[in-house]
Amino acid sequence: MNTRWGPLQNPAWSRTIGPGALPCGSRLNKPRFFQRPPCSNRRGAVGARIRIYCHVVCIIAVMAPKVNGASVAGEDWPQWRGSRGDGVSSESGWRSKFEAGRPPIRWRQKVGIGYAAVSVNGGKLYTAGWSDGKDVISCLNTDTGERIWTHEYRAPRFEKNHKGGPAATPAVDDGRVYTLSREALLICLDAQNGEVKWQKKLNELYRVDPPRWGFAGSPVVHGDMLLVDVGRIIAFDKETGREFWKTRNYGPAYSTPQPFRTGDRELLAVFPKAGLVILEASTGREVAAHQWLTSYGVNAATPIVDGNRIFISSGYGTGCAMLELTDKGLRVVWENKEMRNQMPTCVLMDGHLYGFDDKVLKCLDVKKGERVWAQRGLGQGALTAAGGKLIIMSEDGELQIVDTSPGGVKIEARVKVFNESHCWVMPVLAYGHIYCRSPGGELVCLNVRP
Repeated sequence: MNTRWGPLQNPAWSRTIGPGALPCGSRLNKPRFFQRPPCSNRRGAVGARIRIYCHVVCIIAVMAPKVNGASVAGEDWPQWRGSRGDGVSSESGWRSKFEAGRPPIRWRQKVGIGYAAVSVNGGKLYTAGWSDGKDVISCLNTDTGERIWTHEYRAPRFEKNHKGGPAATPAVDDGRVYTLSREALLICLDAQNGEVKWQKKLNELYRVDPPRWGFAGSPVVHGDMLLVDVGRIIAFDKETGREFWKTRNYGPAYSTPQPFRTGDRELLAVFPKAGLVILEASTGREVAAHQWLTSYGVNAATPIVDGNRIFISSGYGTGCAMLELTDKGLRVVWENKEMRNQMPTCVLMDGHLYGFDDKVLKCLDVKKGERVWAQRGLGQGALTAAGGKLIIMSEDGELQIVDTSPGGVKIEARVKVFNESHCWVMPVLAYGHIYCRSPGGELVCLNVRP
């Protein structure tokens, strides 16, 4: 739980920020109870520490989301697929069932055409869309949907076989927001007011051309680094934008890098056109590679790491594979066509992989790759997971909350959120809210607090 005081506690500041919106030189004073008490003996020091502890507990209790006396054990969702990059939330206490015909919609907001999911951090939500010839980065209040600030720049729509607009999800870290456009414009913004900290035109600096559908992988914060895959995988200093390292060009990229640790090694799993590549995180040195070629050169799903094993999947009839990282390189553990992720990525939960094999929701045994069950009727949807449940957005705009088991699917709640097709954006659960995004630009918040 983030206990920092911020401008959203003041309703007067919850508006679009423009010149002069924030008081010049304004700052928030440190509360007295965080200051060192003037104690002259041990008993006084112990008493002071107890008082400080009580104050902190009270702050956390007050700031936890509550409805009818119940609280939600929530967590930020600061970048693509969450803080761990696995698409699984550890949030508990949220409501997975609600009355039929009474969808718990809290607010709706227009954010522009696109396929960027949302990131949530410190009471604010960040996403990207396209409108009137411009990409628009939006920061909203998570509870009300009120727009706090926007940042715009001229950009093509990239409407090829879909509605177009940005596809990369913003990453939020330490007061900064990072976005990547379809043309590889990388921008670092101030998370509070949307001011540009730094930006780079990666297509010009690194001589990488946008692929057929434009760059779609999201920026990822890992320690002091900001990682992007634009064919070349590049690591930047997240504060200054200075380059740490870059790789050779592995071909057009739609996937997002996945940091992971095995033993004492910090590594990256990346999935560009050439296939799965394992890099040393600190230097970008190639550790291992496995060729994986698809139609149109599309590897869009994020690699899923399970210990020293990495799962990859692609659409267009290609299939999936589980590979093991050994001292000699990558070894195929199993490979089949049971899971063909054309766009949305699977989630790994309790020894099972859940995801869309083209337009069929499936569960696979992670050890053998064998099908456990299959469910039709959702189209080519997207999903996340929390508390043993799948949170699914169907291709035609229906949200379903599903209890999973090796025996099959049990739908606990369902609600029609959008009257659109091509709803391929991953829903996000954060602090008792589920955020859903339509390709046409509507963002909906559903209240699932108890």
